[in-house]
Amino acid sequence: MDSFKEAKPLSNGSWAIYNDSTEEINGGLSSKLRTTNLGDPSPEKMRFCPWKAIRTFPYVHGNGQNRDVVGEIFNEILFENRSWDIYFLSDPNGFGRDPLLLVPTSQFKDFVDVISSQLQISLPIPRGLTGEKFSLAFGSWGMPLPRFLGRAQSLNDLEQFKNQAKGSPQDYSTGLHAAALEVFKNKMEEIHNSIKSGKKKKNPEAARIKRVERQKTYGKMIKRSQGYLGLLRGRAEVGFGLDPATGWDVARLVPFQTKNTVRFVCVDVEAWERSRHVITEVGFAVLDTEDTMCVAPGKNGCNWFELIKSRHFVIREHLDKTNSIYVQGCPHLFSFGASEYVYSKDIARMIGNIIGDTESEDKRPVIMVGHDMIQDLKYLANVGFNVWRVPQFKDEIDTKSMYQRLQKSANGRALSTLCEELGIPGYNFHNAGNDATYTLRAMIAMAVQQAAKDSSNLGSG
Repeated sequence: MDSFKEAKPLSNGSWAIYNDSTEEINGGLSSKLRTTNLGDPSPEKMRFCPWKAIRTFPYVHGNGQNRDVVGEIFNEILFENRSWDIYFLSDPNGFGRDPLLLVPTSQFKDFVDVISSQLQISLPIPRGLTGEKFSLAFGSWGMPLPRFLGRAQSLNDLEQFKNQAKGSPQDYSTGLHAAALEVFKNKMEEIHNSIKSGKKKKNPEAARIKRVERQKTYGKMIKRSQGYLGLLRGRAEVGFGLDPATGWDVARLVPFQTKNTVRFVCVDVEAWERSRHVITEVGFAVLDTEDTMCVAPGKNGCNWFELIKSRHFVIREHLDKTNSIYVQGCPHLFSFGASEYVYSKDIARMIGNIIGDTESEDKRPVIMVGHDMIQDLKYLANVGFNVWRVPQFKDEIDTKSMYQRLQKSANGRALSTLCEELGIPGYNFHNAGNDATYTLRAMIAMAVQQAAKDSSNLGSG
C-alpha cells in the first residue's frame, strides 16, 4: 500500500510526489520522489482503477443494509486530507464518449483501507473477473499508456481535468500497429462496459455504425487473404491461369502471381479453464504461398491442405491439467504429427523460430491467422512472445470474422461448426495443434470458395 506524504506543484508545471513505498507506482524505482509532468505517460507497471468505478464502488460492492450510509460517507471523505493522481485515455472507438479518467490502484486500495478502518466495516475489493476493473494494466502488446493530467483535490479539479482531456484528444490511429489498435479498442470497450450503470439505453446509431464498420473490416479480410494467395488481382507481377472467356476454376493454378510470397502462420493456444493464465498447449500451422503458387487449390482448397506444416507444443509443467468442464481437451490426440513437450522457459524461443524475430533469416511477411484470435495473441504475450514486435508481422486474418461476413451474420461460429459448414472433416478439436490446422484450412476454404464463386459469376455475366 502507498501512503502519500506530500505533493507539491513545481514551477515548471510538474508535480513532485513523495510517498513511503514507490515500488508499484514508480514501476520498481527506489527513489521516494517522482516528478510527473502534464501529459507524461504512466510507468508501464502501474495499475489503474477507473474513477467512475471508484464513485460507484460502495453502492455496487458495499454491504447490503448499510450500503447507502457507507456510500454517503465514502463520497464525503473522498477528498478529505487526500488528493488523487489523475490519468486519462481518450476513446479510440470514436463514439463520442468522455475520456476515461483513471487513478493508480494503489491509491484506491489505500483509500478503501482507511474508510474500512474508520467505519469499522469490511469493504473488500472484489477478486476474480468482478475485480479486474479495479486493477487495469496498459502498455502491453504495444498499447498506449495513460497520460498524466494532474492531482485532484476536489470534484471541481476533477471536472477541470476532464474538460482538459476532452480538449486534447489522443489520436491512436498513427504510431500503432493495426492489430495492436484493435486490441486496444476491444480493451477500452470492455472497460467502458464494465463501469457503465446499465440504466442508459444503448445508442442505436453508435451500435449501427460500429456494426457497419465491423462488417467492412470483415469483407476486407476476405479480399486480403485472397490477394496474398494469388486469388485476387492486386499488385500482381503476372496474371496467369485465367481465361477471360471461361473464367477461373479450382483445378487450375492461381490466376495471379503476387510480387512477394508470404507465410500464413496460424496459432491456437489452450489455457487451463481453472486459471486462464496457465497455458497448457500452443499449436501452429504454417502455409507458404511459395508452395501454393505451384499447386492448383482443388475443391475447397483441399490440395493446399497437404502443404500445411503443423506443430503442437505441450507445456511440461502442466501435463496434469486438461480441460473438461466447458470443453473436452485432448492434448494427447494431435492428428498432424508428433507432439513436442517443452518447458515454459523455452516456449517463447520455439514460437520465435516459427513466427520469426529480428534474427530470423526469412524476412518475408508473416500473416497471422486465428479463430477469434485476439485472445490467442494475448496468450502468446503471457508466455513471453509479443507478436506485435516481430518485424515480419504484416497482417492478421480472423476466420471467425471472415465467416460472419460471408454469412452476413452478427454471430460467430465455433471452429468445429465452421468446419462442418464449410465441408471440412475435423476431429479432436480443442487440441491446440489440431485447432490451428483446421483454422488455417477454414481460411483456405473460404478464400477459394469465394474466388470460385466470383469467377463463376463473372463467366456467367
